[in-house]
Amino acid sequence: MTLSRLICSETDLQNRLLVILEGISQDLKDSDIAAQLGVDRWLIQKDVRLMQYNRDPRLKQAESSREVVRSEKMMHLAEDTIHAKQNEMFLHMTGISLEERSFRNMIDFYKANLVKITKAEDPSTAIMVLPKRDRMTMVNNGILSGRRGSLATWRITKRAREYLAIAH
Repeated sequence: MTLSRLICSETDLQNRLLVILEGISQDLKDSDIAAQLGVDRWLIQKDVRLMQYNRDPRLKQAESSREVVRSEKMMHLAEDTIHAKQNEMFLHMTGISLEERSFRNMIDFYKANLVKITKAEDPSTAIMVLPKRDRMTMVNNGILSGRRGSLATWRITKRAREYLAIAH
C-alpha cells in the first residue's frame, strides 16, 4: 500500500467518522447513516464499535446529544398522546386536571380512615393499622407518605391535609 493511498484512506475514515458522529447526535439509525455515506450498515456498526473500543470522547458527546434529541422527541410525543388530549379537554371543561380529580376521589373514598388518623393520638400507628393495600394505594396517590418498616415516618401529606380541611 502506498503512502498516498494510506493518507487518502485515513482522511476517508475521518470524514466517515464525522458523518457517523453527526448522525448519532441527530438520533439517526445505522441504516440511515449508511445511506447518507453510500456504504453498508455493517461498516457503520464496525466504525462505532471501533470508536467504543478506543473510548472516543467524540462518541460520548454524540451519544449525549442523541439523548437530548430523544428526550425532546418523547416530550413532543407525550404532548400528542390521547391521555394528554383527554386531560386537556377535562381541564378545559372542569377547571381541574384528571390527576387532581383522581386525588380528590381518593381522599373522598378514604375520608373515614383519614379522619380516624387525624384524630388519633399517634398518627403513624393509626396508619400502620390500615391494611397494606390501602396504605400503598394512598401512598401511590399522594395522600400518605412514609417508609415501609419505619413507624415514625408515616404521615398524611400536606396536600391531603389541606384538601381534608377544605372538604370537611
